[in-house]
Amino acid sequence: MSIESYIQAIPKVDLHVRLEGAMRKSTLMLIAEQNEIQESLKHFKDWVSLLDAPNYDRLDELIHTVSLWVQVPENLTRLVYDLGTDLAKQNVRYVEVSVNPTLYAENGISFEQLLAAINDGRDRAFRAWNIRMAWVLTLPRAEPRKGDEIARWASGAAGSKGAIVALGLNGAEDVQPAGQFERAFKFVEKKDLPRVVQAGDTLGDQGIDDSLLLNPNRIVGGLANLGQATPEIIGTFVERNIGLGVSMSRALHMGKISSYADYPLRHYYDEGLQVALCSEMPSLFKTNLCDQYQAAVEQCGLSIDELTEIAMNAINASFLPASDKATMLVEFAESYELMRGLHLPETVSK
Repeated sequence: MSIESYIQAIPKVDLHVRLEGAMRKSTLMLIAEQNEIQESLKHFKDWVSLLDAPNYDRLDELIHTVSLWVQVPENLTRLVYDLGTDLAKQNVRYVEVSVNPTLYAENGISFEQLLAAINDGRDRAFRAWNIRMAWVLTLPRAEPRKGDEIARWASGAAGSKGAIVALGLNGAEDVQPAGQFERAFKFVEKKDLPRVVQAGDTLGDQGIDDSLLLNPNRIVGGLANLGQATPEIIGTFVERNIGLGVSMSRALHMGKISSYADYPLRHYYDEGLQVALCSEMPSLFKTNLCDQYQAAVEQCGLSIDELTEIAMNAINASFLPASDKATMLVEFAESYELMRGLHLPETVSK
C-alpha cells in the first residue's frame, strides 16, 4: 500500500473548511445560469476565470462576488451537499464548516433561511454519505457592527438546534483590531459557545497575540510565522490547550512559504501544540485534506505514527460532544491500526 492510498483510506476530521472557498465551480456555473448572473454582472467571464486561477491578493473580493450569485436558499442546500460529497470521497467523517451569514444577507437571505438551507444540505449529505457536518457561524473583521447580532444568532436556541458549534472571526487582522469583537466573544463565552479566530496571516505574532484576548478555543489560518513565535505565545497555546488548525496550502498560496517543506509543521508538533491539518478553501487553493496529509509526510518529514497523532488531535480539538469524541477516537484508532498492518514503505512507517 502506498502512502497516498493509506491516507485516502484512513478516516479523517476537517476542523476548518470555509463554505465560500469550497464551492464547486460546476455548481456555481449552474447557479449563475439559473439566477441570470451573466446578464447582470460586469466582466462575468473574468470572474469565472478567477475560479480556475485565483488572484490570491483579491481573494476576499472574489469570495464576495461569487457569494452574491447565491440568491435563493436552495442554492446553499446544493452547495453544502456538494461539499459533503467531496469530503466523504476523502473519507472525512466529520467537518466543521465556517459560514459567513453577512454575504448571503446582501441577497435577502435571512439567518433563519440560511440555517434551514445549510442544514437541509447537511442532512442530505449525512443520509447519502454518513458524513457529519457542523457550523462555525463566522463574522468578518471588516464588519464589527455585525458582531453582536451574529453572536446572538450563534448562541441562541435556533443556532444550537441548527448544529452551530462555535462563533468564528476571519479576515485580515489589520482591518480591525481584535478588541472590536471582544464584547461579542465574551457574550458567547458566557453561553459556553466555543470561539474560533483566524490569525497570523497579516500581523504575524502580533496578530496571534492580539487574538488571544478573545480567549479562543481554536486559532486557524496560515500561521506560517508561528515557527518563530515567542516562547510566551507557544506556552499560552499549550497551557490553554488551544487547538491550532493549520492550512499549509493557504500559507503557500498567500506567499508565506515557498514550498510545503518550509512550513513549520514539525515545529508545531515538537512543541506539543494541538495541531490539526485543515483544507480551509479547497476549491480556491486547488487542494484537499488528503493532499495536506500527504505533504505532511513527504515534505514535512512526519512519520505515519506522527501523522496519526495529528489526525487524532482533530477529534480532540473538535466541538463534538465528549461522548461522540470518545466513540470516534476508538473507531479511528481501530481503523489506523488495521491500515498500519498493511505494507507501508519503511521510510515512513516508523
